[in-house]
Amino acid sequence: MKKPDIKGEQLPEIPQLKLIDTQVKPQENEIVCYYCDSHQYVKRGKQQLSQKRRYKCKNCGRYFTEGNIDKKLVPYQDLSEDVWDATTLGFPPLPHSQYKKLIFHNIKQDWLKEFVKQFILYQGTSKEFGTLRAYISSFNVFSKFLDLQYPSVTIEDVNRPLILDYLKYLNNRKSQTVKIHRLSTLNLFFKTGVINEWFRVTEHIIRKEDFPKETRRLPRYIPDEVIKQLNKHLDALPESVMRMLLVIQETGMRISELCLLNFDCLKQDGKGGWLIQFFRWKMKKEDIIPVSDELAVVIKEQQNYIRENLGNNFNYLFSGRKQQCKGYDFIPKPTVMGYDSFRNFLKRLVSDFEICERSGKPWKFQTHQFRHTVGTRMINSGVPLHIIQRYLGHETPEMTMRYAYIHDETLRKEVEKYHESRVVNFQAETVELEKTILSSDEDLEWFKNNVQARALEHGYCARPKVLGDCNLTGFDGCYNCPHWRTNQNFLPVLKDTLERTNKVLKKAQDCGWTLQINKNKPIQENLQKVIKSLESDHD
Repeated sequence: MKKPDIKGEQLPEIPQLKLIDTQVKPQENEIVCYYCDSHQYVKRGKQQLSQKRRYKCKNCGRYFTEGNIDKKLVPYQDLSEDVWDATTLGFPPLPHSQYKKLIFHNIKQDWLKEFVKQFILYQGTSKEFGTLRAYISSFNVFSKFLDLQYPSVTIEDVNRPLILDYLKYLNNRKSQTVKIHRLSTLNLFFKTGVINEWFRVTEHIIRKEDFPKETRRLPRYIPDEVIKQLNKHLDALPESVMRMLLVIQETGMRISELCLLNFDCLKQDGKGGWLIQFFRWKMKKEDIIPVSDELAVVIKEQQNYIRENLGNNFNYLFSGRKQQCKGYDFIPKPTVMGYDSFRNFLKRLVSDFEICERSGKPWKFQTHQFRHTVGTRMINSGVPLHIIQRYLGHETPEMTMRYAYIHDETLRKEVEKYHESRVVNFQAETVELEKTILSSDEDLEWFKNNVQARALEHGYCARPKVLGDCNLTGFDGCYNCPHWRTNQNFLPVLKDTLERTNKVLKKAQDCGWTLQINKNKPIQENLQKVIKSLESDHD
């Protein structure tokens, strides 16, 4: 069916997509990016365990391995169906049935449903399955809005006033974050449709100013007092669930990564250290992170539990339980643990043992809170940001910074440490004192030959040795010297010196001693600036 654009011109029919045979292997030695089909790449070493060659695509910037080459998305064969299966679309098998399908039933407008299916197929080559499901959720909302306020609209009628009405609709119903996602999805949909010539809409139909400013929320970490209560009652949980909780507490895995851990995920490096190898479903890549010896023991116990109860044919570390089980009862069955099942055990624990936050309100556990907690603990323990980024599997530092919440206590200690160690010169300007803890003998020798940093009763002398010995007589000359350094530790001496200087100046002014006034006035002014600066740090 041909659809007129907003100017009345005829657009070509939308081509029906055919099933692509992805079992055809690339030609020998041909490397193709898993995400964008580009042949432009650079080598990036090998995976630690599998020794598969890793590549970085020059076109999209993503990493892929040799094993990804035949895992391309398979476009759905029949666009008329409203339920699409993940495996038919070329995604790896997903054990959880509720996450295996893409469902288009709730999109009421036939024209919108047709374009949405085209959009999902187009985006599916680079997006994870969960992102596609989130896209459809946004289209369901847009479809409901159209059905309520614009029941007879078609793609040709979608214009700026309609979008403004949709903004009002979202303002009345959604949070800032959800609203941003709804608008972003629709904006991407319009851009994709125009670029691929599926339809035409007004240029800039959704604008930058339409998006609400997202307030940065604090990470949803679990307070220490809640963690202590949780761990106090771990024994009430089935042993398999208890071990899941110990794994997620230490590693901060996503719930999908935890539930789908392979049975043989535990590895050992050449030095005897323990590692967990797992698949990051969100990033579509395999990863490996170090774990403690204690957690390695927990995982070994779980492996024994699985083999004793489910034999050698179950390939996951954690299993679900039989349907007739109630409460904390747990009879394992050969299916993976469901996300909701794991959450329900946490909810039951909160209810039965009154696990509360400091205010006395029952704590509401969310599985992603454990991930935030691990990131926050690392930040407050002084772990460098790039190490946390690597451990949590983030692609950018910005993703890691969302977890970077500094506790008040940590902030206070760091500020105190800064003020106590802050060094100022005679103009009360912050300066760096040369290092006295040096990393090598060469550094020490350089220090001896080039810097004379001797302690004084009112600070330090940082005069370079190459300038020769200091020719100032007495300590009073330091207060006008650019090589003098001091900090809070010397405040009593500095205050005593200022008091004596004030007395000398008063006497000189009373007697009209111009020479003494000219000599001591700069000392008084510099001391006042230095003391004021150091005292403000103390306050």
